[in-house]
Amino acid sequence: MSRWSAGSTPGSVKPVYGARYPPLQHASPTKGADIPGRISKFRDYENSVSDAWDTRVKVDETLASASAAKVLAAHAAGKTTRDEEIMPPVSAAPTKNSRQQALQRLAIQKEPLPSSVSATPQTANPIYPKLPEISDQPRSAAPIASAPPYGGDRDQTRFARLRRLFSNGKSSGRSSPPVDVDLDKLREDCWMGIPHKLRPQAWRLLSGYLPTNAERREVTLQCKRDEYWHYVEQYFHSRFEDQNADTFRQINIDIPRMCPLIPLFQQKMVQEMFERILYIWAIRHPASGYVQGINDLVTPFFVVFLSEFIPQDVEVGSFDVSQLPLEQCQLIEADSFWCVSALLDSIQDNYTFAQPGIQRKVLQLRHLMSRVDRPLHKHLESNGIEYLQFAFRWMNNLLMREIPLRATIRLWDTYLSEPDGFMQFHNYVCAAFLRTWSKQLQAEKDFQGVMILLQNLPTQSWGDREICELTADAFSLQSVFDGARRHLSAQAASP
Repeated sequence: MSRWSAGSTPGSVKPVYGARYPPLQHASPTKGADIPGRISKFRDYENSVSDAWDTRVKVDETLASASAAKVLAAHAAGKTTRDEEIMPPVSAAPTKNSRQQALQRLAIQKEPLPSSVSATPQTANPIYPKLPEISDQPRSAAPIASAPPYGGDRDQTRFARLRRLFSNGKSSGRSSPPVDVDLDKLREDCWMGIPHKLRPQAWRLLSGYLPTNAERREVTLQCKRDEYWHYVEQYFHSRFEDQNADTFRQINIDIPRMCPLIPLFQQKMVQEMFERILYIWAIRHPASGYVQGINDLVTPFFVVFLSEFIPQDVEVGSFDVSQLPLEQCQLIEADSFWCVSALLDSIQDNYTFAQPGIQRKVLQLRHLMSRVDRPLHKHLESNGIEYLQFAFRWMNNLLMREIPLRATIRLWDTYLSEPDGFMQFHNYVCAAFLRTWSKQLQAEKDFQGVMILLQNLPTQSWGDREICELTADAFSLQSVFDGARRHLSAQAASP
C-alpha cells in the first residue's frame, strides 16, 4: 500500500498557518460541540442585516447621488498628485510569490518567455514615473538655497514652459513651426523631474541625440534612425562568427536576467531588440566591447520611448510589445540605441580594460565620505569594509540595482539635465545615497551585518520625493566640494 494519502502529491508542501496566514476557524476541543453556538451567531447576524433584503426599505436617491458625486470628485482629485504625473507606470513592488517565481525563472530559463503577459497581476507601484500638473504636496526645504526649486507654483510654471516648448502651437489648434531650444534653460526646467508626456522628446534633446536647432531636428532624427538600421544590416549577421561569438553569447546570457520581476523585459520580442542594440554597440566600440551591466543601462531609455506609443493609463511593465506596429518598435529600438550610446560615450572608461573609471570614482567616493560623514567612514573601515566591495556595483550600474526602475527614470531626468550628470554628478549622488543610510549602517556592529544591509537597502517604495531629496543633497555636496576644488586650482594657477 502506498505511503502517500489519497489526494496528496509526493514532495508537495502543505500550507503552514501562522500570524500572517491564520486558519479560517479555530479548532474546537470536541468535534461538533460548538455547532449550536455557531448557528446562534449566524441567526443573530441574519437578523441584523435582514433589512438589506427588504424591498419596503426606501432609498434616499438624493443622498445616494450626493455620496456618489463625492466619491467621484475625490477620485478625480487624487489623479493630480505629483507622483502620478512624474513616476512611470512600471511594476516595481512585486509580491513575495512573484519574486519567487522570478528567481525560479532565472534558474531554469533557457528560452525567452512568451510575449503574453495577460496573467500578470498589476501592482500598486508602476515603473514609469509621472509628475502632476500642479504639486500640492508640502515638502521640506532643499539643503541649500541655490538648489533648483520644487513644488507648488514653481512646478506649475516650469511645466507650462515645457508644454509650450514641445506643443508647437498644437494646443491652440494652429500649426506653428517648431522653435529652437535653449539647452541651458531646458536643463534648468527638467532638473526636478519631467512630466511623463514630455519626457521622450526632452530626453532626446538632453542626450544630444536631437539638435537644438528646429530646422535640422526632423531630418537628423530620420537620418539617425536609418543609420542604426544600416548598422544592423551591416553587422548583426556577424554575431556567430568566431571573433564575435563570445560577445554575443554573453549578451544572450545577460538579457534574460535583466529586470526579472518586470514582465516587459521577459518578452521574446523585447529581448531580441536588446540583442541588436547591445551587439551593434559592442561592435562599434572595440576598445571596451560589451561588459556585463551595460544591458541594464538600456532599460530606462527603452521604457521612456515605449511609453510614447501606448496609452497613458496602461501599465508599461506588463505591456505586450507585439501589439505595436513594427514601424513603432523600430523607432523605439533606434532611439534607445543612440541615447544609450551617448550615455556610454561619457563614461566609457568605466568599461575599458581594468575599468579605470570605476576605480577612480570609488576612490573619490571614499575621499568624499571621509569629509562629509567621518563617523560612518570610520565605522566602515573599522569593520573591514572596502568601498570597492559595495560601490563597484553603484558605479557600474549607476545605482540601477539599488533603486526601483521608476526611481531610476526619475533620477535620470536630473542626470541628463546636468552637463556631466553620469560622469561627475553621479559620484555626489552615491555619497548622498550612502549618507541616507548612515544611522542604520552604524547600528550594524560587524562586517556581515553592514554588507547585508548595503546589498539589500530598503528602497522598494522609493519615488519622486526620495529622489528629489537625494539629488538636492548631492547638489549641495557638488556645490561645496567641486567649487572648492576649482577655487584651489585657480589659486594654484595664479602668479
